[in-house]
Amino acid sequence: MTDRFALANGTTPIVCNQADGYYCGGQWKGIHDQLDYIQGMGFDAIWISPIVAQMPQWTADGMSYAGYWQQNLYDINLAFGNSTHLHDLIDAVHARGMFFMLDIVVNHMAWNGHPDDIQYKILQPFSDQKYYHKYCPSGYSDDDLDNLEECWLGSPEVPLADLDTGDPIVRQLFSMWIKTQVWKWGVDGLRIDAGINVEPDFFPDFMEAAGVFATAEVYTSHEDIMCTWTDKIGSSLNYPLYWKITEAFQSSDGDMSALGDMMKSERSACKDSSLLGTFSENHDVPRFANHTTDMSRAENVAAFIIMADGIPVAYQGSEQHLQGGTNPFTNREPLWETGYDRTAPIYKLYNTLNLVRRHAIRSDDGFTKYPSDIIHQDDHTIAMRKGNDGAQTITILSNTGADSSDATVQLCQGHGFSSNTKLTEVLSCTNLMVDGSNCINVPVKSGQPQVLYAADAMSGSTLCGDKSGDKVALTAVTISSTTITTTIGGQPTAIRTATTIPLSEITPTGVGAARSAAAPRAALPGRTDMLVGSTLMAALMTGFAATLIRCLG
Repeated sequence: MTDRFALANGTTPIVCNQADGYYCGGQWKGIHDQLDYIQGMGFDAIWISPIVAQMPQWTADGMSYAGYWQQNLYDINLAFGNSTHLHDLIDAVHARGMFFMLDIVVNHMAWNGHPDDIQYKILQPFSDQKYYHKYCPSGYSDDDLDNLEECWLGSPEVPLADLDTGDPIVRQLFSMWIKTQVWKWGVDGLRIDAGINVEPDFFPDFMEAAGVFATAEVYTSHEDIMCTWTDKIGSSLNYPLYWKITEAFQSSDGDMSALGDMMKSERSACKDSSLLGTFSENHDVPRFANHTTDMSRAENVAAFIIMADGIPVAYQGSEQHLQGGTNPFTNREPLWETGYDRTAPIYKLYNTLNLVRRHAIRSDDGFTKYPSDIIHQDDHTIAMRKGNDGAQTITILSNTGADSSDATVQLCQGHGFSSNTKLTEVLSCTNLMVDGSNCINVPVKSGQPQVLYAADAMSGSTLCGDKSGDKVALTAVTISSTTITTTIGGQPTAIRTATTIPLSEITPTGVGAARSAAAPRAALPGRTDMLVGSTLMAALMTGFAATLIRCLG
């Protein structure tokens, strides 16, 4: 959440009472100043809040700091900075070999007042009532998808006028807009807010116009419904799994079998479940630590997010074990109040887990597509094997908590290692052996997560004392942005643009040759080379954009 992630250097903090719903001062410059903090956890993509101009008034529901109350798609939200600040942020992200995702809304426009009093002319570019569905209040239930797609979100104080995305003109205007946004800002991917509130058939043409990876918010507990949107867009945030993760790990009574069952069910329901965004927190749901403050359980959840199937997505503040809820939205804490503590246990855990995952991906180009095998499961424990032989990870997770007694988990089948193989537990950097019966006896202390990797395959990982590895091998680079002059509305206008070019297309003849050789990016739903790496939501309360770009994971 842009408004709550970081103040620009030198800014004097203001009192940020989350329950009041005011802007708290976070800006794009602040994110720019804290990129070291993000990259220090090993994340290679960020998604920020929507950037477009918002409803400016204070309302009974607060203000538009989250970025979802848009009124003009072609202007930016000056509360977050100016266009130079945004371009500078995107350039800095790309210069680090990281990817940049934008949160967008295609479902609605916002108004402060009664639905009957909307002045449609100020809602741009959809400035006529004919572009909207007739008013009806949303039932907020996936039992009635027609209602979700055609009725209005929001409240009586702030109605969110529901766009008729089945209208060919609305679709054309959205396609023109998203093509312009991707071209102008040089973004690598999109997070689509309220995806389930827009009919699935809207998205194929929209995605083709965007030309980049996108993941959508499909707020449902039903995997078959989620996969209907996923198969049209290419990716969705995995809400059905989110609820199972939370239920499984929040106490020792959690249901591990339901978690495993959902993992299997999603593979059948979706064309490619590896493209789902795996998360345990976001700006719309209570933080995991709101359910339990137990650090061990939180560490197990963090390990699941990074090491299980899908695109890992971390919400800002999870690394600091923040505990906010949603009534009111205390889960949108100003992160600067934590001091950006890089010694926090989950901050350091994210770093290690991302190094493990990245090393496995670089060692096994099929790692991200390999469906996690559940090789052990009991009332309190789940063990997963992911990856082909030689580069597989074994992740052992528990819900017993920090106060639990020491235990041993025995794994005798499905791990893929031969007898007498030496393994490294990468979180503690201790070694253990596969015994002569082909069993691994894994000690679990204080309910902490365990991740195993073949000791003789650790070279290049930079883990547990290994010095032979390099940093992330970049698969794409963004050439410095360019300013051009064009005419908009009869006035000469300077526009700054950026282009992302794969490293393979950059030749010794220089940037000019690379630009001329670069082919337009085509976004096809389900495209397998458009996976995003681990993604940190440094986003506005608006949603997260997960980034694309060639199979970093």
